[in-house]
Amino acid sequence: MNKIVLRPYQQQALDKILWAQKLEGNDICVLPTGAGKSIVIAELANALNQPILILQPTKEILEQNYEKLSQYVDIEDIGIYSASMNQKIIKHYTFATIQSIYKKPDDFKHFKMVIIDECHLVNPKKLDGMFTKFLKEIGSPKVVGFTATPYRLDLTYFYDHHGWLSAQTAIKLINRMKGRFWYRIIFNINNKELVDQNYLVPLEYIDRAIIDQTEIPTNKSLSDFDLDAYEIKISSKEKQILENLAYARTIAKQILVFCSSVRQATKLNTLIDDSAVVTAKTSAKDRENIISNFKNGKLPIVFNVGVLTTGFDHPSLDCIVLIRPTRSIALYYQMLGRGVRKAEGKTSCKVIDLTSTIKHLGKIETIKLEKVDNKWELLSETGSWHGRKLYEFAIKK
Repeated sequence: MNKIVLRPYQQQALDKILWAQKLEGNDICVLPTGAGKSIVIAELANALNQPILILQPTKEILEQNYEKLSQYVDIEDIGIYSASMNQKIIKHYTFATIQSIYKKPDDFKHFKMVIIDECHLVNPKKLDGMFTKFLKEIGSPKVVGFTATPYRLDLTYFYDHHGWLSAQTAIKLINRMKGRFWYRIIFNINNKELVDQNYLVPLEYIDRAIIDQTEIPTNKSLSDFDLDAYEIKISSKEKQILENLAYARTIAKQILVFCSSVRQATKLNTLIDDSAVVTAKTSAKDRENIISNFKNGKLPIVFNVGVLTTGFDHPSLDCIVLIRPTRSIALYYQMLGRGVRKAEGKTSCKVIDLTSTIKHLGKIETIKLEKVDNKWELLSETGSWHGRKLYEFAIKK
């Protein structure tokens, strides 16, 4: 087994997490996309030398984390408990997906340490959620969470000064949400720091907006845009979309397009040669073939609808096209994060924005966590985000 030499910030993260083992409550380690979370997770699991349950949301991330840990410890000590992997084996180090284990807490009560990858998916306010309920039922072990985006949309209710019951959607840092599942951010490093240290490539932003976000209606819950209404608006601009995709082909070799609907992605796929579509409806086999052909260069362009975000690792990707708008800074960061990994001959990744999202949310190099008055704040070039009201609506008097 080959020992990987940690980068300085990875060693700092590991040291901080190990130090915090003596502290009460659960910790968050913030590492941007491309920073090597799976390596730090593997080092942490190896250093603790105790039974550890490692949870992740998808098969792809599980495979990445498994591959890294197998370089550190005896593979006979690693188990996988996940229906998507067709395995249900518990070992000293057990990788699992929460959907496969949350109804079987009795089998996991001996784990006193749990690692959660993509921990922003745990809703601190939802005490009966799969994660929180399962962890309580196995004895509330120490939990360390890893994420690039430690924030999520939060819906709160209140009475306004006219006596109306109203609701407000805002972005909240998960360690500052009610429920106090996460006690502290134990380590953080921002995207720009890793770009400056030459661990990630910079993004090159190309604003070719064909619609402004102010023109897009919101959905019924007012949590984001109404993508059906947006698609109707943008369908008349198909010629401009195709022109921009043709332009992308002239400046890049590997292009990932984020679409707003399956219908839109499928239509564009029929109009563009040497392209493919990946959606939630794509079979596992077809998805695997498409991604393989994309990574080896046989497919220059892939349209996707909400699936090739978290956990999709393709270092050679050198262009991202945004046709899908969003007010979610976490989703936006995850989409653009697909392009920051380094690869031979790659100096940057182009981002062609047709949706004015960059204008409203800011470049991801400017999105950062920073302590202000001893509290973590989420900042970007467009201002402060923790607690920022996105939408507000009255329900009844």
